[in-house]
Amino acid sequence: MKFIKYFFLLLVTLIVIFLIYVATFSSSYDVNRSKIIKAPVGHVFNTVNDLKTWEKWGPWHEEDTTIVVTYGNKTVGVGASDSWTSKDGSGKMETVAVVPNKSINQKISFGDYEPGDIYWTFEEVPEGTKVTWGMKADNNPFIFKFFAALSGSWDNMFGPMEEKGLNNLEKLVLETIPTAPKFSTSQVITKKLTEKVFIGYPHKTRINHEEMTKLFMQDMPKAGTYAIKSGLSEGDFIPAAVYTKYDETNNETEFYIGLLLHKPITPDKGMKTINLPAGNSVMISKFGNYGDGDYEAHMKIDTYLKENNLKQNWPIWELYVNDPTTIKPEEIQTDIYYPIE
Repeated sequence: MKFIKYFFLLLVTLIVIFLIYVATFSSSYDVNRSKIIKAPVGHVFNTVNDLKTWEKWGPWHEEDTTIVVTYGNKTVGVGASDSWTSKDGSGKMETVAVVPNKSINQKISFGDYEPGDIYWTFEEVPEGTKVTWGMKADNNPFIFKFFAALSGSWDNMFGPMEEKGLNNLEKLVLETIPTAPKFSTSQVITKKLTEKVFIGYPHKTRINHEEMTKLFMQDMPKAGTYAIKSGLSEGDFIPAAVYTKYDETNNETEFYIGLLLHKPITPDKGMKTINLPAGNSVMISKFGNYGDGDYEAHMKIDTYLKENNLKQNWPIWELYVNDPTTIKPEEIQTDIYYPIE
């Protein structure tokens, strides 16, 4: 009897010590894992960005077959959401920020507890894509700390799950690398246009896709932010670029990155106003990621001009018709206009 008494006394003591340990356990964590996947960054990004793919690679679906997922009105890009129920409780997740092919940020909640953060980064490397999946939160409740303490650390609790998920993601990505063409184009047509007003940041640089892409990533968000701060809504402007020179012989180009306006505003500091004159033009719509098929679309216009004995005027301009973070890559639309005499 004394042995049993001492045994239970020891057990209670150990439980108390463990609870004290849990109480002093860190209530914050930031755990991430990375993996290099031999696939294009766009394909890896698009797979993660679509919440409907998560059931195919999420490690928790293998461990709990009672999970039932319900999707929101959007499943791709900012505003995409889902929720779930299972024998272990309920939860929900929402995508709150996206930089195409660069990063995704999400909020995740379990039950009625405060939400935590999920973050993804995507980096092009010689071997393919380095993808990082991280989770972090502050002021976690006692029950979460309890399970972390049982695991030995927050890293031990979440790290293996992230590693398994990235391995599953790699398998899915490699199985679904698209073999279809990266882009498509419409037929070239002739259009009569009214006068339009464009505002944009000027650039003079060599013709280099990487350098020009950096300029677009720098100035396009800045132009959109300025328009919203100036009182415009999204329907009052279209992201655009105007080219006043494109000299392949000397490898030089001059262009503007900004907005085609449906309602007038004063240009931002450093912006220039360009009046696009009324008149005839030829245009083509290209569908696909920015950079994919651009050359082919312009060559299609060049062929059309020659076949119809048309003479090109300047400037050439492009409209970026839809939001690439909310649609599939093959639906990203760029309208290209060539004024003609």
